[in-house]
Amino acid sequence: MNAASGAVLLSALLNVSCGDDVATSPTETTSPSTITWTTQLGPRGSASRSLQVDQSGTVFVTLQSAPSPVGLGIGVPQADGSGCRTTLSTTATPASSPHLTTSVQEGRYCVIVFDVVGLTDPITFTVEIVQP
Repeated sequence: MNAASGAVLLSALLNVSCGDDVATSPTETTSPSTITWTTQLGPRGSASRSLQVDQSGTVFVTLQSAPSPVGLGIGVPQADGSGCRTTLSTTATPASSPHLTTSVQEGRYCVIVFDVVGLTDPITFTVEIVQP
């Protein structure tokens, strides 16, 4: 290969590798997402559910149904997986607007419902969780 042929080949390679960037479509965002959680709560008990938040934003927690007031909290799961370490909590009765609202970063969180009235029998409750 002579010098002129090498220069033409090098020029062709550079033109291929330095061409215009290919346009890509933006990724569709699927947030916020809503989780409806229904389960039972026993006397002096608690029930928790973990959730994975994939982007920073706001979490909204609403007690949608329960026959009596309950404790409602949000926090981070215990390291041993045995429950939820609350960072924000309240006593709640069913409502249509959120009882708890908090800003979160990407990571694992949990929602907990607990007995605050001295239940004598198990109750069924429903909580709505909206996460980014």
